Amino acid sequence: MYCVKILLTPTAAMTFRILPGSILNIATYPFVPPTTLSGFLRRLGMLSIGLEIPETRINKDDPPFYALPRHYVALGAYPSLNTWRGVHKTYRKGMREFNHDIFSRLYVEKDKANFQLHTWEYLIAEELTGYVVSESLPGLEHFQDLETYGCKLGKEGFAVVTEVSEIIKLRRETVKAYPSTIMPMEALLQSGQFIGGCDIYNLYRYNWPANNETDSEEAGFLDDTRTPVDGFIPFVTAYYPKQGDYTPTFDYYTDGEIYIPVSLVNLLRGEVNV
Repeated sequence: MYCVKILLTPTAAMTFRILPGSILNIATYPFVPPTTLSGFLRRLGMLSIGLEIPETRINKDDPPFYALPRHYVALGAYPSLNTWRGVHKTYRKGMREFNHDIFSRLYVEKDKANFQLHTWEYLIAEELTGYVVSESLPGLEHFQDLETYGCKLGKEGFAVVTEVSEIIKLRRETVKAYPSTIMPMEALLQSGQFIGGCDIYNLYRYNWPANNETDSEEAGFLDDTRTPVDGFIPFVTAYYPKQGDYTPTFDYYTDGEIYIPVSLVNLLRGEVNV
């Protein structure tokens, strides 16, 4: 297995909305979900060859997807170790428009006020570390061309790619270590180990159709073709925001510093037996 490590610098606070959730309390994941990172990197790939970012307004009849090809598995991005991170909760209450003047009028029409009633969470982080893995070495070098590119990231936020590592070769080992990414909850439960020190979230992965592989490593990445995805499939994941007293033992792809759960790679590729 081969990997590239991608460092992202956020330019502002970010929101990666937790779904399903309340319409009045907009909560955020404390990391960039795998599907969000995949769409972000796909758009940067398009920008890097001079294409415009595609329009992705809501289209209930035929929603477009622009993600990395299936053979590039984006694993999400996480606050880098030894950097500051935190979730800030604030209020969006009152009028939506800055030019609101209804309350100062002599006559106020009924039901014309546009109120906001939300509470909103923002992830604030100095730096994020993302991972993309592939069983194939050719094509991964294209991610190094994304340095200095940036665009919108998540529901709220913007980030720039500041550094992309050289291609890292990973070996498969069963070791005692904390995962560098999220871990499928099903794999944790099946391991029979003590589960502690992790936060649990509902997430979504792409529903890949059968036999959608392309002939070229660039196809579906460095072009403007839509990604053949049939919506999303929910799954439950564990996230270790920090190391604790108990270190789990799992099957990882690793180089001794990066620890990527094999179960996560299999799940995101559409292999249900994690």
